[in-house]
Amino acid sequence: FCVSQTSAERIPFWRNVKMIGILAQVVFVVVLFAGIAILINNAATALARANLPSNFSFMPARAGIPIAEAPIPYTTNDPYWRALVIGFLNTLRVALVGVVLASLLGVGVGVMRLSANWLVRTIATVYIELLRNIPLAVQIVFWYSAILLPFPPRVSNPIELPGGVFMANQGIAIPYLYPGYAFSAWWPFVAIALVAALAGWLWRRRQAERSERPLLVWPVPLAIALMIPAVAYLAFGLPRSAPPQAATEFNIERARGLTFLDLDGNGRRSADEPILPYANLMVRIEAAELLLATQNIAESRREVGSTFRFPRMDEGEFRTARVDFVDQEGAEAAGFRIHFDRFPNVGRIYVDLNGNGQFDAGEEFNPATGVGYNEVAMVMTLEGFERRLVSGRDGVFRTSNFKPIGTAAAEEEVADAPAEPSRGIALFAPPAAPSAAPTLEPLQTELEFLASGALVHSPVQLPVAGFEGGQRFSVNYLALLFALVIYTSAFIGEIVRGGIQAVAKGQREASQALGLSNAQTFRLVVFPQALRIVLPPMISQFLNLTKNSSLAPLAAYGELFVIATIAANQTGASIPIALLLVGSYLAISLTFALILNVVNDRIALVER
Repeated sequence: FCVSQTSAERIPFWRNVKMIGILAQVVFVVVLFAGIAILINNAATALARANLPSNFSFMPARAGIPIAEAPIPYTTNDPYWRALVIGFLNTLRVALVGVVLASLLGVGVGVMRLSANWLVRTIATVYIELLRNIPLAVQIVFWYSAILLPFPPRVSNPIELPGGVFMANQGIAIPYLYPGYAFSAWWPFVAIALVAALAGWLWRRRQAERSERPLLVWPVPLAIALMIPAVAYLAFGLPRSAPPQAATEFNIERARGLTFLDLDGNGRRSADEPILPYANLMVRIEAAELLLATQNIAESRREVGSTFRFPRMDEGEFRTARVDFVDQEGAEAAGFRIHFDRFPNVGRIYVDLNGNGQFDAGEEFNPATGVGYNEVAMVMTLEGFERRLVSGRDGVFRTSNFKPIGTAAAEEEVADAPAEPSRGIALFAPPAAPSAAPTLEPLQTELEFLASGALVHSPVQLPVAGFEGGQRFSVNYLALLFALVIYTSAFIGEIVRGGIQAVAKGQREASQALGLSNAQTFRLVVFPQALRIVLPPMISQFLNLTKNSSLAPLAAYGELFVIATIAANQTGASIPIALLLVGSYLAISLTFALILNVVNDRIALVER
């Protein structure tokens, strides 16, 4: 007697273990979402009662947040969403650069930890043990307040490094390449070169696998990536003239100009006419004056007295230059002389106390008071001034605040003019007007567009009290970057050391038995196997570096957390902005993890 399955009694769903598990999960999800909905409703009700926004309706409103470093165009009149986007990009700017530098430094320190040289090994050990045990916040404050702000000189007298790089208490500025007039005709060849380089890398790698010999893979794709753009640059990216509609607006009073496309030909920019970024210009002035007064300043932890600092002038930018006192007779009566630290823009005045005819340390200070000679008017007279400059991303370019010849004498004449004699006593009488200055010839400035190729070289210049042109890295950015890189590299170095030591000793012995050198053994045998071990914990360090960038307020750097905090204080939208912060950092972390986990899977050891 057999019973068919269809006739068998079915198990009730309340006794079915599988069904009970599914129902329990459904109930849990429903309860979870119901709890979240209750929390959101309570928060929205409380915010509405307090007249605070509970959504993102504030995003289109004017932000009014000044941001010193903006990778995309931005003004204080832009909306909150744009300010937050800039904060997000600034966070990426720190995170991406920091990950690369921390990896390079960490790998180097980790290898040094295993060096046979006692001194090298000890330096690496002290580096790791010291830096990873100092809180990151302390290191950020140290780099910002104790190193980068007080030690470099002021921007009016920067340190010039090879290659046209300048360093001052405002940061570091380097020459840079920007897209020129012919860039649109050249960049497709750059894209083609990248694709060809990838194909060359795959071909070379396949060749190395077939030959079963240690071959260098990277030289071939690198040569392809460089040669194709170079040949295309010579063919399509050679210097081209500016567009025929290119024009400038120049305000002599503000020493500031704008390059744009004058579509209607009226010589003035209207609201609908586009700017012309990265335009190559030549500024020529036949004769002009620059005026300033001496000052006593504290610089690089020392007192600098009686110094004058005109805008920087390089050799070849002028035909003749002369620096004098505005009040020549008064200066001669006081015994003032001029000593140049760097002709013609940086120097100091002094009194030759020992009569040896030259400047000696201490003579720039008044022996009676112990302070420098402050507010002594100086004038620089230039002839044949000529400078090449490049307008910025916003089309703006700046020059020094030049004055017509004779301005210094005219201002002295007005200052020394006797006051108008009193004609009696009058209550609330307006003050007598000073004597009118003599009429001066207007400053003649010639602006000429120069030809430029697909890439235009933008040098660093100092026409005013700050860097112009090139690429600039502020002290705030550098302090945060240095601290993150050095702190994270200490952990990466220890991870790399452990990964290298985890590779079996027999692997080294076998490679050396095959005739590989020590460098080939490390590059082809040891490090590839160590990389499989060190990459997973290194991913965690990369994520830590990204999240630690939220300590940017300690360096006053305008990244996402800083700008979001300001926006929350201004709008009261604390909860929406907190959710935005969580989502942003989560998106960055998940992207890092996804990419690096794919790399980790590709290099993982495949067992048979």
